[in-house]
Amino acid sequence: MAIQKTEAILLKKKDFRETSFILTFFTKDFGKVDGIIKGARGYRPRGDANPIFFSLDQVVFYEKKIGGISIVSQCETQEVFLNILKEWIRASSAYYMLELVDVFTEPGEKSEEVFDSLCNSFKFLDSGKEAESITRLFEIKLLKALGFWPGAEYFKLTKGAMSSVMHLEKESWKTASNMKLTKDVNAEIKAITGKIIEENLDRPLKTTRFLI
Repeated sequence: MAIQKTEAILLKKKDFRETSFILTFFTKDFGKVDGIIKGARGYRPRGDANPIFFSLDQVVFYEKKIGGISIVSQCETQEVFLNILKEWIRASSAYYMLELVDVFTEPGEKSEEVFDSLCNSFKFLDSGKEAESITRLFEIKLLKALGFWPGAEYFKLTKGAMSSVMHLEKESWKTASNMKLTKDVNAEIKAITGKIIEENLDRPLKTTRFLI
């Protein structure tokens, strides 16, 4: 088994037996990784073995070629985006982003664009940028990275929505994150991103019940 080290963002986490977790990360260098981390729960849990949501971590894992489940030996938090949890609108957006990445990606398919989209979204949500705008920006950047985005010209939109979509799809995260969408424009863009997402999934997303 090869030992790998990479930056990662936690997508899912569930208890396994008495002292362990089964984790799903999206990593910078290896895409989605499923793994077991031992000694994370119980009487004396390890300090480097309990990853939290909405943080940038550095993980070390033993890559297993058979069975698809790796052994995570270490998980160290590099940066925590605590402000996301201070407002429900930000938290619901962030959980939605995690679910989107999880359902749209397969283990082992590397995509730095997807990783950067998650990382940037959390950074800008944490910094206080408008949650609705960051959510729409994330959807467009993610769909582009996955090859599902047809381009702004494909849609019949009002002038304001068309201009906003073109800005969001073409500009860098730093520039595009400063855009504030009006209520009507946000609803118009949400309708088209939501339709594309729905058409490419075989089941409804759990987090859309809470989504802005």
